Amino acid sequence: MDLEKLRQLLLDMHHSGRLADISPHLYDETREYLEKLKNDYYALANPLETRAGSLIIEEIGSIRDTTQEIFSIRTRQILDLAFQQFEGQYTDRDESRKMLPAERVMFRQIVGAIEECRRTLIFGDEAQGLGEAAGDEPVAGSMPAAPKEKRKRAASAGGVAAEYALVHITQDMDSFMGVDGRVYHLRQGDIITIPERNADVLCERNIALNIRLNK
Repeated sequence: MDLEKLRQLLLDMHHSGRLADISPHLYDETREYLEKLKNDYYALANPLETRAGSLIIEEIGSIRDTTQEIFSIRTRQILDLAFQQFEGQYTDRDESRKMLPAERVMFRQIVGAIEECRRTLIFGDEAQGLGEAAGDEPVAGSMPAAPKEKRKRAASAGGVAAEYALVHITQDMDSFMGVDGRVYHLRQGDIITIPERNADVLCERNIALNIRLNK
């Protein structure tokens, strides 16, 4: 990946303001191109004393700076998406698809770290029960008691404990990623258990009704 292509990608990222769909090999190709430039530099008879050598060094520096800026922008965007998911807001599944595998791992880890910190600071939970499987009973004393019909604890793919609510979907809606890391494809008339934070958002927007079962 040469400097011109990297700069164009960076320009597009600044203009769009959203996570860009980049080649999964971008960083690998950039490292390979940097290695080629280094070999070209050392192949010169007197690299320190020639204009060609100076140009190569300048290009290497520019490529490294541009690549770092691309990484920084994407990381900030992924941080924003992670916080949106934690808050129970809509997260466009296309955004997740645009993440590179390593970025997707980072995303899940960030969401998990936020949840762990929240539980530790707000509930004094010290992350008890974050590794429980779906349907397991909560650890005694880990959180204040709550109505059974509204609270279920499950572990997401990222290891985040989530509370669930049973809802009735009142209108068709776009697919979204829940705070548990799952992508939900919901249509009018569906009755489904989804993370409580997502359920609250849908109910506030009159897209869903919370179903409270009498025990």
